[in-house]
Amino acid sequence: MDTCRPDALEAVASGYDFLPNGRVPTATSLGSNSREFMRYNFTEEYREEMDQTAFVTFNPNSDAMLDPNDWLLLDEVWRDAWEADIGSVRPRTVTNRSIAAHRELDPARTIIQYQQPHTPYPHFEKHDCGALAIEDDANDRSGIFGAILDGKITREEAWEGYLDNLRWALDDLELLLSNLDSERVIITSDHGECFGEWGLYGHHKSTPVPELIRVPWVVTEATDEGTHEPPAASTDPDDVGLDSKLSSLGYL
Repeated sequence: MDTCRPDALEAVASGYDFLPNGRVPTATSLGSNSREFMRYNFTEEYREEMDQTAFVTFNPNSDAMLDPNDWLLLDEVWRDAWEADIGSVRPRTVTNRSIAAHRELDPARTIIQYQQPHTPYPHFEKHDCGALAIEDDANDRSGIFGAILDGKITREEAWEGYLDNLRWALDDLELLLSNLDSERVIITSDHGECFGEWGLYGHHKSTPVPELIRVPWVVTEATDEGTHEPPAASTDPDDVGLDSKLSSLGYL
């Protein structure tokens, strides 16, 4: 789950049986943003494993960072399922595509990348946090982080929006875990998010602060109970340009 912090999982854990009570186990990410995560993890060293792996991703950074020929399957959901009105890919779309791929291919491993809790926060009603100008400085001034820096909302209000977005993904993760088979499932993130720590907001390349490189590492399992049948997926590219999608995520 993109930008998911361990303390965020701890804050919402009581609502989900598959999350631990108390402290969430952690790991250290190799990157502080998505491109670094992809660059430093999916390397020649792991070519054989990647060839047996299905990767289902919402993240349009895959266009620049991943080669479909390196994978058993690279399903770039963002190419045909991006919804411009919410600036994101819905968790249910990622869940549907992941279940379908897992059942069809039975891969040795599957990587499933949800957008949420990454901005934007479509369910956040306290403020209209559309794309704002991004300044050439240390901080992401797009969307909700620009609203904090401009004094339009508080850090606490933004955090609640972030947790709400996280729950949106976790609700679907609950469905996912009952509709594929795996003896070992790891719930984790590519990197975290800053909400004012170290004077930073958002996430930034080459910034190894704990809030960005410390990620959850929750180990659980999944059993396909056959309770959900994904609809047939569209294969037609949507009409939203790549730059627009990256801009919605604060990358341009």
